[in-house]
Amino acid sequence: MTSNWLIGLIAVLVAALLPPITRADEWHYPTPAPNGVINEPEHWGGQCETGRRQSPIDLTYQAAVKGDFSPFLFSNYMNPIRNAQLTNTGHSVQIDNSDPSVTLYGGGLPGKFILDQMHFHWGSEHTIAGVRYGLELHMVHHDSRYNSLTEAAAVKNAVAVLGVLFHVSNQDNTHLDVLLETSQDIRDAAGKSAPLKGKLSPHNLLPKNRTSYFRYEGSLTTPTCAESVIWTVFTESLPVSLDQVELFKTIHDPTGHELVVNYRSLQPLNARALVYHSEKDYSGSGATLRVGALTLIMAVVAALLTK
Repeated sequence: MTSNWLIGLIAVLVAALLPPITRADEWHYPTPAPNGVINEPEHWGGQCETGRRQSPIDLTYQAAVKGDFSPFLFSNYMNPIRNAQLTNTGHSVQIDNSDPSVTLYGGGLPGKFILDQMHFHWGSEHTIAGVRYGLELHMVHHDSRYNSLTEAAAVKNAVAVLGVLFHVSNQDNTHLDVLLETSQDIRDAAGKSAPLKGKLSPHNLLPKNRTSYFRYEGSLTTPTCAESVIWTVFTESLPVSLDQVELFKTIHDPTGHELVVNYRSLQPLNARALVYHSEKDYSGSGATLRVGALTLIMAVVAALLTK
């Protein structure tokens, strides 16, 4: 009896001394202060706190090195997502993709990646030179050599996420309308899903300029914060109205409160390589003139004019 009592006491003391462990289904974002600023860390435990390759980060041109990758190749991105369902995950709104033919190649990625899901963060998780955007879309893919996103998340560089930033504009983004209209049916209950009230093609949520982006190796931005992600964050942002951003904020978390913000705090770069890729093209009327070709033409014209 005494022995059992002593063991129980030791167990209580050990539990009190150990840091709390956050279960994947119990974590939450910190509550903003009255001025809207988030002053407290997430306290998600595990690799979220001990990892050295965490995301998101502040993307700065000064810290980046120049990259030169092959063009991205998007397969079946123009097709509307089949049987699209919108889910209130309690931490975001998410559209899952079940079509394995929606794939991504190139862009310096080490193989073919299958689109798993798309979800949003308000405001943006990544910042560019310290500037936060109104919204950030994450297009999450897994390496086709693995059977699922869960399996790929356990392997370094087996997950590829495209980050698309949205700046606040005075006009609605019409491609977000179908998503926000559907979200009103699921906003009050975490875990609830509803069929998307219209068609949504991933292509319509990509910026036109897909040659200017930051690239680095990082992590998922939610628990378990697995460090398995190749990040691509495009520098060209898309418009979103302030009213649309406010509608995202009406999504309820698992406690029934409005999810006012759902972005993780910035993480240190920790001497990781940050790459900036850019290819300046001038496009118009179906033709593309690269900067080098344009410069050559201008030089020829100038030489003729001086004769």
